[in-house]
Parts: sequence; C-alpha cells; structure tokens
Amino acid sequence: MKGYYLTEPFNIKEKESEEKEVLSSQSKVRLTKALITLSDVLRYNGEFDAKDVILGSAGIGVLSETGQNLFDLEKGKRTYIEPFRECETCYNCKKGDFTKCSDLQIAGEDFDGFLSDFISANPEKLFVLPDSVSDKEALFIQHISLAIAVYDKLNIKKGDYVAVIGANNFGNIFAQLLIYYQAVPIVMTLDEEDCAAVRKSGIYYALGANDNWQKEVSNITSGRMTDKVVYVADCNIPVTKAFSLASFGAAVAFTGAFNKSGNVSFMQAVKKQLDINCINTAVGYTTTSINLIANKAINFNNLKIAECSYSEVPSTFKKLAKELEDTDKISETIVNMM
Repeated sequence: MKGYYLTEPFNIKEKESEEKEVLSSQSKVRLTKALITLSDVLRYNGEFDAKDVILGSAGIGVLSETGQNLFDLEKGKRTYIEPFRECETCYNCKKGDFTKCSDLQIAGEDFDGFLSDFISANPEKLFVLPDSVSDKEALFIQHISLAIAVYDKLNIKKGDYVAVIGANNFGNIFAQLLIYYQAVPIVMTLDEEDCAAVRKSGIYYALGANDNWQKEVSNITSGRMTDKVVYVADCNIPVTKAFSLASFGAAVAFTGAFNKSGNVSFMQAVKKQLDINCINTAVGYTTTSINLIANKAINFNNLKIAECSYSEVPSTFKKLAKELEDTDKISETIVNMM
C-alpha cells in the first residue's frame, strides 16, 4: 500500500508501507477520490495532533475484495467509507451505544485517512452509492451527517428561526438542510463571496459584513431573536455574537474545526441561561445523508471546491497552508486518486 504520510508538521511524503493485516471480515477498497478539509490542513500545520498517519478526511472507491460478506457487498461497486471508528472500549460502546462513543477514532488523525491507493474497512463502514449520487456529492456525506446531527441535537422544528454564523461549505449545506426541513435559516458571514454563494443556494436571509446583524435578526423574528444558534468554527466571527443573537433560554451549537484559542466571555450566555452544545462528529446518519443527496435536497453547485491530482497532493497542502495563513480559510479540495 502507498499513500501520503504526514511525517512531521509541514512534511508530507508518499511512502510504500507493508500491508497491514486484513481481517477475514474486512473488505478492501481501491480509492478513487479523496477530500482534503480544514482538519487535514490543521494536522499538516501541526495545530492538530497527527503523526506518521495518512491524511485525507473522506474517501470513496471501488470494492476490490469483499472479505466475509455479511452485507451483500459486491466487487466493483462504488463505495463510500465512513471516516470514523468507535473505540469499542468506553462505557457507552460496551453498552452497545456506539453513537455516543467517548473516544471516537477519526480518519487522518487516529488511523490512516484516504490519501492512499487502498484501504481496508469493516463492512458496516462501507456504503454502496446509488448512481444518482455523484462522486463529488458523496465526498460531502459527512458534512451532511454533521448537519443532521446538529439539527437533531437542537431539536429544530418546522418554522423555527435558526441563526447560522458562518457560511463555509458546511454552513451552506446546513442552511439548505434547514430549508428542506422547513425551518428558517438566517446566515451571517464576513465573507461576501460566501454570502453570495449562500444566496445562490436559495437562502433568503443571508447577511454580510455590511449588515447590522442584531437589528436585522430582530426585524426578521419580530423582536424575539432566535431560539437556535449554530456557530461554525472557522467563521472568524467573535463567539459572543452567537450569544447576542440568541433569545432567552435558546440552544446554541458550536461545530467545526476550531483552530484558535482565546478568552470567551460567557456573561451573556449565563444571563440568558443558554443551552450550550458542542457537536463535531455524527455517527449513524450516513444512510440518511445518502438519501438526502439522492433526493436532491442539497445543491452542491455553489460550494467552494477545488480539485487536484494525486501527484499534486504535496504542493496542494503547501498552497492550502498558505491560503489558511493569509485568509484564515481554505478551499476544500477533491483529490483524483487515479
């Protein structure tokens, strides 16, 4: 097996490695496309812990070996691989509640990611993709799963006003999901390009850097403010903005890859008795996400997505690291593996 290993910060190299032992129950997938996300770049920069591991946050491929076939998997089928593994040793896992694993293992951090030629996985982590789901769409299944997890955790209902702070690809997808479930997203961003993309995706309330967010949200909600607030980590907006846009007793969710630390005042949160939630993984939503894509619930045309070839991976990481340094954001990048 060969792939791009992070050997130390800012150093990624293609290496051949000995084939890891594959259990008889596991299947083998020839990877065809992978996705580089902000988390990968933060690992590359040394801001997230990861060493001697293959990067790549998401991947799809073709089944080459099916192992002990308990899930009717067939060779040659286009397949999505879930990018996480339950630890199986924590209290919740031992109870069989894997959706609440307290030490969830993440691809590209705790085990090898998807920037390699092959990957082996347990069959329950493999999902055959319908023809109606494109390769590009499939690579964003985890984005949609996380969006559903946030939706469920906040118990969002039809007609609810939801403040979405941040309009990167995840923020755009989440806002579209809210529209699909008949809630009312109010998206806020300092990035005018992202704001325009959100509007093109059909989001009516999209507020930019020149808008008075407090006043606009008050006008939209008839003075009530919002009962649900979702703060997307890499939006470069003060965290306290999430508290100021929330109504008394509102539910606030923080999600995404946080790469900056700093002091945050919880004065408003305490005064308003806000319900604070931190959501960064989504277990058990893959099938629902695939169905949403197949039903065209999400429009991917306006997302900011770059592409590169497998051989361009080292130079792409250098470029993305510079982009992050200059702009505090990156272009999520699809890698054509073949």
